[in-house]
Amino acid sequence: MAETPEKNLRAQQPRDEEEPDDAQAVGRCPICEHEAGECDHLLASIDLTYSEIVAGALFAQAGAILDLMEYLAAKDPDDLKVAGAGPILEFLATLVRDEMEAGAGAGDALAAIHPQIIAAVSQILQEDDDVTAIVMDPEDTDDSAVENLWAVRPERIVGQLAARLEELADELNGEYGAGAKSEH
Repeated sequence: MAETPEKNLRAQQPRDEEEPDDAQAVGRCPICEHEAGECDHLLASIDLTYSEIVAGALFAQAGAILDLMEYLAAKDPDDLKVAGAGPILEFLATLVRDEMEAGAGAGDALAAIHPQIIAAVSQILQEDDDVTAIVMDPEDTDDSAVENLWAVRPERIVGQLAARLEELADELNGEYGAGAKSEH
């Protein structure tokens, strides 16, 4: 049975994965078995407690990716559906719309669903068959739970995500950011 975006994003938890073996539990790459940070396979390290992207190939472009995700989440869910954005982005837009209908401004609505936006980024990245996700629960309750996403070519996956989001943004509103470019 397929999981719904609503169920996954509301829970703010990634898909269930196999239990990590001892090498993975200490932050080793499942591709080359080097310690995390000693290889180039880390796509993203996501702090699940604080909903932050803290490392990996995605980290360098996290601001741009999150800006695009927020831009798209602020769009009408029906427009996203027509554009073929997919159920994850459509659901985010529904959450923003619901927050705004409850009286929140656009910025507050986006801030309120930030954990779901981070979870959505993780889910979208995991749609690529080359991505392996490993969740490490903290041994100490003062630490955060972390989800590491690994891939043979993480830069390729980040580039594909950015291109996909930019294409959707362009389709929904002309050139994404064109207004800001033309004002200067």
